[in-house]
Amino acid sequence: MPWNLDASAVTVGDDVVEIRLVALVLPLPAVLSRAETALRAVLAGTRWSDARLRLVVTDIDAAALTRPRQEL
Repeated sequence: MPWNLDASAVTVGDDVVEIRLVALVLPLPAVLSRAETALRAVLAGTRWSDARLRLVVTDIDAAALTRPRQEL
Protein backbone atom coordinates (compact mmCIF):
# COMPACT_ATOMS: atom_id res chain seq x y z
CA MET A 1 0.00 0.00 0.00
CA PRO A 2 1.53 3.37 -0.95
CA TRP A 3 1.91 6.02 1.76
CA ASN A 4 1.67 9.74 1.24
CA LEU A 5 4.16 10.83 3.88
CA ASP A 6 3.36 14.49 3.28
CA ALA A 7 -0.22 13.87 4.47
CA SER A 8 0.78 11.77 7.47
CA ALA A 9 -0.10 12.99 10.96
CA VAL A 10 3.22 11.73 12.32
CA THR A 11 6.66 13.16 11.63
CA VAL A 12 9.68 11.33 13.02
CA GLY A 13 13.06 13.01 13.06
CA ASP A 14 16.34 12.11 14.71
CA ASP A 15 15.50 13.91 17.94
CA VAL A 16 11.79 14.77 17.73
CA VAL A 17 8.54 12.89 17.17
CA GLU A 18 5.66 15.14 16.16
CA ILE A 19 2.05 13.98 16.11
CA ARG A 20 -0.74 16.18 14.83
CA LEU A 21 -4.11 15.38 16.33
CA VAL A 22 -7.70 16.47 16.81
CA ALA A 23 -8.88 16.78 20.40
CA LEU A 24 -12.08 14.83 20.99
CA VAL A 25 -12.32 15.45 24.74
CA LEU A 26 -11.29 18.12 27.20
CA PRO A 27 -9.44 19.20 29.33
CA LEU A 28 -6.45 19.30 26.99
CA PRO A 29 -3.65 19.24 29.60
CA ALA A 30 -4.90 15.94 31.05
CA VAL A 31 -5.51 14.40 27.63
CA LEU A 32 -2.08 15.41 26.36
CA SER A 33 -0.40 14.10 29.51
CA ARG A 34 -2.00 10.69 29.02
CA ALA A 35 -1.01 10.71 25.35
CA GLU A 36 2.58 11.51 26.26
CA THR A 37 2.69 8.66 28.78
CA ALA A 38 1.34 6.21 26.20
CA LEU A 39 3.76 7.41 23.52
CA ARG A 40 6.76 7.18 25.84
CA ALA A 41 5.84 3.53 26.50
CA VAL A 42 5.65 2.86 22.74
CA LEU A 43 8.99 4.57 22.09
CA ALA A 44 10.81 2.88 24.99
CA GLY A 45 13.67 0.75 23.73
CA THR A 46 13.74 2.44 20.32
CA ARG A 47 16.18 5.01 18.99
CA TRP A 48 13.49 7.64 19.75
CA SER A 49 13.15 6.79 23.45
CA ASP A 50 14.81 10.10 24.37
CA ALA A 51 13.31 12.11 21.53
CA ARG A 52 11.34 15.25 22.26
CA LEU A 53 7.61 14.67 21.80
CA ARG A 54 5.63 17.38 20.09
CA LEU A 55 1.86 16.89 20.28
CA VAL A 56 0.19 19.45 18.04
CA VAL A 57 -3.55 19.92 18.48
CA THR A 58 -4.65 21.01 15.02
CA ASP A 59 -8.36 21.15 15.81
CA ILE A 60 -10.88 20.61 18.57
CA ASP A 61 -13.97 18.57 17.77
CA ALA A 62 -17.01 20.78 18.34
CA ALA A 63 -18.63 18.04 20.42
CA ALA A 64 -15.73 18.28 22.90
CA LEU A 65 -16.96 21.74 23.83
CA THR A 66 -20.41 20.47 24.82
CA ARG A 67 -19.48 17.10 26.38
CA PRO A 68 -18.96 16.93 30.12
CA ARG A 69 -15.26 17.25 30.88
CA GLN A 70 -13.59 13.91 31.48
CA GLU A 71 -11.73 13.16 34.66
CA LEU A 72 -8.46 11.65 33.46
